[in-house]
Amino acid sequence: MSKAIGPMPHIGVKPAESAAEKPLRLALCLVEEEQSLAPKLRAALRTIAFDSNQVPDWPWLVAEVKAGASLSLVLPSKQRLLLLSAVDAAQARLHPQALLQALSHGAHKQQLLKQAWQQAKRPEVEERDTLFLEQPLQLEPLCLQLEAFAKRRLAQKMAGLPFQGKSLALASNSPAMVLILSQGTALSGSYDKTALSGLASGKESTSGLCSQGAPWLLPLTLIASPKTLLSEAQTALQQAQSRLSQSMSADALARWLTDELKTLEQSFSGTAPEGGEYYSLALIGRDAAELIAESELLLGQLRKITSLAKLPELELITPNGSVFCAQPLGPARLCFVYPGVGTAYHGMLGALKQAFPKSYADFEAAATAENVALSTLLPTALSDKGEAAPSPAPTMTLAEQAVAGVGASVLLTQILRREFKLRPAFAIGYSMGEAAMFAANGVWDKPFALVKPTLESRIFSEQISGALTAVRQEWQLDTRDAICWNSFLLRIDTGSITPLLQNPAYSRVYLAIRQGPSCVLAGDEAQCRALIKALGKRGVAANRVTAMHTPAALRVKPELTAFYDRPLSGELEQPQPIYISAGNEQPLKPASLERKQIAETIATCFSQPLDVESLLQRARKHGAQLFLEVGADSQTSSIIQAMAGKQLSSDIKAFGCDRKHSGGADNKALLKALARLISHRVPLATAALYPQLARPDNLVT
Repeated sequence: MSKAIGPMPHIGVKPAESAAEKPLRLALCLVEEEQSLAPKLRAALRTIAFDSNQVPDWPWLVAEVKAGASLSLVLPSKQRLLLLSAVDAAQARLHPQALLQALSHGAHKQQLLKQAWQQAKRPEVEERDTLFLEQPLQLEPLCLQLEAFAKRRLAQKMAGLPFQGKSLALASNSPAMVLILSQGTALSGSYDKTALSGLASGKESTSGLCSQGAPWLLPLTLIASPKTLLSEAQTALQQAQSRLSQSMSADALARWLTDELKTLEQSFSGTAPEGGEYYSLALIGRDAAELIAESELLLGQLRKITSLAKLPELELITPNGSVFCAQPLGPARLCFVYPGVGTAYHGMLGALKQAFPKSYADFEAAATAENVALSTLLPTALSDKGEAAPSPAPTMTLAEQAVAGVGASVLLTQILRREFKLRPAFAIGYSMGEAAMFAANGVWDKPFALVKPTLESRIFSEQISGALTAVRQEWQLDTRDAICWNSFLLRIDTGSITPLLQNPAYSRVYLAIRQGPSCVLAGDEAQCRALIKALGKRGVAANRVTAMHTPAALRVKPELTAFYDRPLSGELEQPQPIYISAGNEQPLKPASLERKQIAETIATCFSQPLDVESLLQRARKHGAQLFLEVGADSQTSSIIQAMAGKQLSSDIKAFGCDRKHSGGADNKALLKALARLISHRVPLATAALYPQLARPDNLVT
């Protein structure tokens, strides 16, 4: 049972805390009743009841939670707002509507804002990103903002770069206070699924990316010059709002959507009138009301732009995925990015089967031809009979992770290339993603023939993973000596680490991966932890046994080279991208691909420290700017975007087409990726979005 406590003590307003304070990371969770909560959390909750006019003492509440309390704030409507640490919320399997990242109070408003944004690690945010409330920060106005966060329908600007969670400041004058919120993992909202579903005159389609129950993508094509772009974009959004607000029949919506898709595809192959250029907006929503809200959000941001000088680098993206880019990068800048091991997860890409049945069936048939179970490539995937495949072990081996990661990349590449006719100009791989990029693009003959050798190879099961016999040789250990290996992700510049690695106390620690503001240390766990402590940092343990990118891997480079020396496909699917590898200074061009060169390149990448920054700089030098991650989750694209503007060029855009914790059930992440490609004017086929619109019998003319 939760424990009620008396009124909050009054605390005098004290000066704002230091701007150097760490983000709070407190979860804000709206719940209807406590009975649905985990018993352990329910027993720990302390309840505070509020009346309609009462203003919470936010500094006291935050101090209580920081001291270990979990609070249940009860409104007169009986709705409950839980305030607890983000770690406790995660352990209780709660999805917060938002995270409270910063609290600033007791100083001048502008000083409060600056200090709060600094504490939230968003020092670049402007005043226009703040929502000022006339009334004090009561619970009911806060809960309204939390519900808007969960519905992804905020009407005002939300701060944050594309790869970051969106943030919002709530400020009041009485008392002077600022709260910084960032989006949580909760998603909610009731949608009228008849508004945009049933476009096929009452005949439902079970396939297609935008099928019933899934979000819809509405492209808007406009012609403008740089001087008229701002006004033309606003006009296009206003006209879309007007049409969406009408009571349109399903057939009328279908005709309009068909016209917009046709206009978009024609613009990809056509030339705009003299003095103009083609631009594209893309709106994503589950119904007409949500599409209107999305257009209003973009329109509101366009209205705030007063200088045309800001337009060239402008890319507006809503949390829901609607997007407008004022300087499209185009197809010549598109680079497919293939992630390494550790991104695959159980149940990944499961919704693709219904959306793309033919591609999924072809994928399964190719695996079956090599006696490879679908569940090996896509853990817990469903068979054609609808039977769940046997669940893998809670933790997969290095070889199993590699195979599953390649499986995800192959399936997504086939969908992007065959269904949407995407033609990347470049391809890069992150670590083991180098093997995935050659397999996924059909460079090797029968790529699934690699699956069983990978699972059975001593390289991946014993030498650089598992028993780590290569590490044992490197450290000159005998069979009686135990090896406790781990790797750690650190957010630190590698320049601070390199001098310490010369210390004999850390002789078994290796800087395996450099990736801009972060890096990966690998080696003896005790020495790694000691080094991290000496740096005064926190390391996130991967708990994964792999010695790739360390001197131990260099010992097996000949075996790696022989393993990846595979027959090439007789007929490569055209056009092929230019392959840029961490294991070769020169790009591998499609016209001169050789099996031994590919094998040597992959082996070199695996057996030497991985410098992601150097790889991306070479890709950028050759022209890559638009990085689309083709694989499970979006970890690698997040790394790339985090480096953009700091270690790399600010005009780099990176994003993925799958998310582990959001969008998996309805392919939302893939839809958002396609929307960004459309806005960047990358030609793609739209038939796979709405296959029901391609059949004449489904349309009323």
